[in-house]
Amino acid sequence: MTRPDGNHRYAWGMDAHAFYHYLTLARRDLWAALRAVPEADLARPLIDTDGARCVKDLVAHIPVVEDGWFRGDLLGVPFVMERFRPEPQSADEYWHHQDEPLEDLLAYWEAVEADTLERWPALMEVAASGRRVKVDDSRPETFTADEAMWHVMQHEVRHSAQIVLLLRMLGHRPPSLDLVFLVAH
Repeated sequence: MTRPDGNHRYAWGMDAHAFYHYLTLARRDLWAALRAVPEADLARPLIDTDGARCVKDLVAHIPVVEDGWFRGDLLGVPFVMERFRPEPQSADEYWHHQDEPLEDLLAYWEAVEADTLERWPALMEVAASGRRVKVDDSRPETFTADEAMWHVMQHEVRHSAQIVLLLRMLGHRPPSLDLVFLVAH
């Protein structure tokens, strides 16, 4: 991304802790809404793709990304996933979770959040260090640990919006997850 002055790097200057707190608030509303939807609706494929096809696929995907980037790439500690299921061995195992109970998927997401909150000071140290991490193993580009944290958080916002849309398509009323509604006093 190019700034108006031609520089390709932004100093984001946002408060990561406050934004992660917003995500924890939004999750509570999203999780409550999901628990009110029949399992069959959450498993219903609405997107014709090899990736996420249903709500449950996205519910599984969001915490996997946080787990991988925060623990694997930034902290170098074991994934929370290891306590819940074996590492996926195929794209199908990674993406498709329509047959898993919602409560199992949410238990993993809740555990990822708890572990992230416990490790937050260490994550902030890594983010402030200026350390660079690879975008992925197949590419040479890198970005800062701070940018990786923002990537994970915006990734969740984007996929949560997709879940909201899928819930609407299924005929359910999703929660409003906009920051303004969750943090305004």
